[in-house]
Amino acid sequence: MAGSSAAGEFPKFTALRALTGSATPHVLVKFSGADASPTVTRWADLLVCEHLALECARTLPGIASARSRILIQAGRTFLEVERFDRHDRLGRSPLCSLDTLNAALLGKTPGDWPTFADALVAAKWLGDGDAQRRHHLWWFGRLIANTDMHLGNLSFQPTQGRLCLAPTYDILPMRHAPLAGGELPTDEVEPPLPLPRQRAIWLAACQAAVEFWSRVGADTRISEGFRRLGLEHGQRLQTLAEQV
Repeated sequence: MAGSSAAGEFPKFTALRALTGSATPHVLVKFSGADASPTVTRWADLLVCEHLALECARTLPGIASARSRILIQAGRTFLEVERFDRHDRLGRSPLCSLDTLNAALLGKTPGDWPTFADALVAAKWLGDGDAQRRHHLWWFGRLIANTDMHLGNLSFQPTQGRLCLAPTYDILPMRHAPLAGGELPTDEVEPPLPLPRQRAIWLAACQAAVEFWSRVGADTRISEGFRRLGLEHGQRLQTLAEQV
């Protein structure tokens, strides 16, 4: 709905469901359209990509991510994401987006995640380890073509006067999302390269990104055209990793 606090490109709804083995009954569900047009197909592909990206992000050092699953029904693809800001049936857990923390504590002009993470460390709100984890995640996002890493898509959990990194959420290759008029982007995506001091973090992120693109290329829930694109991205990154 317009004005929803859970904004974004996908329509979505919240739900309460019982599922054996889940950490919480609370979920946020994104879903695609029901037709087979190229635009709807691409959005459906990206929902599966978000699920795969959340899984691959957990291979990065110290990174946790929201648990998710894909459901396909009546021509629609649904991405169900467990909410880590809820507990038990009625409990709410504290969570602060980086956007809110910037307004309250830093007052910086918009920038990238590492810049703000380093500023929170300097202000003693965040430990060095959490800042380092966000550097890994930021590079992973860039290497999977995530162009939507704004300050609302990174959050922290307050505990004992400090901030701890919250699980990762809403991470997917938005560079490949349909354009405003419904057309699919066709231009080449060049993977970013690191500065010498960033090499170790870049290589760790690249390994996770290669795994992500490999899974995209093998997942039959994704359209054939986008699977080919995933394999191409993975091969290009693998070649770069051997040269960096």
